[in-house]
Amino acid sequence: MRLLTLALWLVGAWLALVWAQGEPARPTLGVALRYQPERLAEELNTLKAAGVSAVLVPLEQLPRETEWARLVETLEASGLEWWLGLRQLPRAEAWVCAPERYRIAGNEEGIYPIQLPGASQTLIAVSPADTPSLRTLAQLALSGGQAVYAQGDTANSVLLLYPRYANAMPDLWEGWDRYRDGLIRLLRVRAPKTGFRGWVVESHWDALAIASFPIGTLARVEWEGFLRARYAHLVELERAWDVSSSLHDYADAAQRLPMWREGRGLPFLIAPDDSRKPLEVNPNRSRFWSDYHEFLAERWNTLLTGLRDALQRYTPEAAFVVVRPAEDRTELSLPAPFKAPLLPNGIRLPEAWRSIGSLLLTLEAAEFINQPYPVQALVIEGVGNDVERASLLQARARALGIRTLFWEASPDQIGSAWQTLHATDSPPEKPQFLPFPAGLWGATSIQKFPAGWWVPSSTDTNLRPVVWGFDLPGFWRLVEVQRLDKTGQTVVANLVELTLWSPEGEQEVVLRRLDRNPLEAMDLNGNPVKLDLKGEMVRLRVGTIPVRIRGFEALPFCESCVEQWIRRAEALLKRPSVGGQDPSVLKFHLQGAQELYRKDRAPGFEAMRSAWFEVERAYMPYRWYEAETARLHTFGTVRRDASASGGATLWLRSPIAGNFFAQYPLPIRAEGSYTFWLAVRLQGSRELGKVRWQLFQDTEGATPVAQGESDLRPERAQSAYADQFAWFSIGSVGLRAGDYTLKLEWLPNGTKPPYAMEWDVVLIAPAGIQPAGNRFPRY
Repeated sequence: MRLLTLALWLVGAWLALVWAQGEPARPTLGVALRYQPERLAEELNTLKAAGVSAVLVPLEQLPRETEWARLVETLEASGLEWWLGLRQLPRAEAWVCAPERYRIAGNEEGIYPIQLPGASQTLIAVSPADTPSLRTLAQLALSGGQAVYAQGDTANSVLLLYPRYANAMPDLWEGWDRYRDGLIRLLRVRAPKTGFRGWVVESHWDALAIASFPIGTLARVEWEGFLRARYAHLVELERAWDVSSSLHDYADAAQRLPMWREGRGLPFLIAPDDSRKPLEVNPNRSRFWSDYHEFLAERWNTLLTGLRDALQRYTPEAAFVVVRPAEDRTELSLPAPFKAPLLPNGIRLPEAWRSIGSLLLTLEAAEFINQPYPVQALVIEGVGNDVERASLLQARARALGIRTLFWEASPDQIGSAWQTLHATDSPPEKPQFLPFPAGLWGATSIQKFPAGWWVPSSTDTNLRPVVWGFDLPGFWRLVEVQRLDKTGQTVVANLVELTLWSPEGEQEVVLRRLDRNPLEAMDLNGNPVKLDLKGEMVRLRVGTIPVRIRGFEALPFCESCVEQWIRRAEALLKRPSVGGQDPSVLKFHLQGAQELYRKDRAPGFEAMRSAWFEVERAYMPYRWYEAETARLHTFGTVRRDASASGGATLWLRSPIAGNFFAQYPLPIRAEGSYTFWLAVRLQGSRELGKVRWQLFQDTEGATPVAQGESDLRPERAQSAYADQFAWFSIGSVGLRAGDYTLKLEWLPNGTKPPYAMEWDVVLIAPAGIQPAGNRFPRY
């Protein structure tokens, strides 16, 4: 009996430890309620009668002491397991420095209506459009977020706005202290006990919040203290920020605002009150932004840890989870510390992203699987009308290891759907992830194999792509393998694991290896793959299911690829070149590469690939433009994204309406009919608007020789790639040989901001050629 008592005590102590560390002891499926004090008891009874066993009650604001006591008593009396959510954490007034979205093109009149809802002031910087420099800096007061700014001689200028908002960012200073102290006072009045499972703290960091600079004195003092601690001498700070002249002191540095971000804006640090002369910086080398983000992240994690410790003094067995919105794939990425602090964390899935909810969940879970705390909790806004689809989303969450899941809905909305959701719920799994380089995402898609989840990774530096042509994507990595050495002892060796697949269907691949190690091969379905080994040569069949070959001492060469390159190049060299290059020169380079490959495999392989691709480029009958290479555009900035073609996109997200366009030079060498294609990032349920294209043969102001307009409705997409981009055919036209300028103008649907659009690739191709992912199309 004593042993049984001791065992039960140990189990109870272990559960208490797990809960104290913030991890729920068992899976949870429940409903998140909108807190309405007068209806709470009735709604809890309704949910309990429907079979709901757990509820989350998010608090938009801290209640008064008497209301708090009634809230806790009502929840304890409900007989349900319950959680409390801290949703509306305090916000701080701040200047927002985001010139990639707050910008207005100049006009002849020099009159500019400013509309920034919620802003009380804005700084306005005027710069020449072609050569960024600070021509004018003014401060403008706004009434109801509106004002009119007049500045002459600005037709060829751009106006950059730096607004001041009352609730621009989380208040990590005075506001946080007041909120925390108020919450502790409530816990002293009545601490949750019966049925209480934990706290859900909602984080609201986004791309604008991390670009905000609070006006409060305490925030500035702490920012100054951070700089003093990081840089022992002022000259070290000046060197790190790469300023053109000396700072007065650390206090001078702490009050400066940056006028640049994300490759846009002006290279200056300014004082918003104009008390200091602007300091010019080198934005490509300045550590200003990284210092500021580290300061905010350090403060945020310190406050969260302190809040958790304070709450656990009153609710020692309660979990503590930080929930943030699922990452908006159309928005600029957040630094990792703002995505997931060093605490148990979860995500909120907005209703607007329901259509791609499974994709977002998979990406979120995969990104943090190797972090101290993987994604553990999920709050889904609304059940929707399709219960079956909702249950599939719930099943995906469980398959990804998410233990705590709440559907945010009223008792009326949850209705009969709860029976289906509860009946189809399953225990959370321990997911295995099989990462591939995000740069290869255009040649595959996220899916689940028996071996695990096949997902992109942009952070795993051990994954190294192989460039073996258009039709055989792959990558390699070093893995530790136990094997016997010459003396029969077991040793651990770092060997190459090569992963290959063929998006267009099965093909034979011949590899030339540099060693005679034993090899093993298996596809991601768990099926062994036959290897035909003859000396240096390794033959195998590769299809759409990725195959992993393990055991090489060094990365092998693709012998079949070399043979294909030679055949392809020789066939093309028999045609007339459309690029104006001399075929004899291309042939000379190809023959030289072949000779080098026969003598020395390593440099010869690289030379063969370069010679083949040089021939391909010379004979391509189409024009392929990375959208971000536009010689002139009014979009926001170039966004780095490893999953996009070329690793970047042309990105726009602005609260200000404007004329959004991009221009590309278009030399046509052969007369014929051409189709214009545009690759666009999909945006969930958001409308993509339209695109208008115009072709000019003279100056930009001339009448277009051809024009058209096309709707970017998702159902019109011709094909998709990387689970998030889609190809649209936007028009066709017959063209004679000559030099043109192609202007693409985006026309948003409606007038409600934000105006968001993202282009990846522009393709102009003869009839019959269609794009395939982010790879060059066949011709």
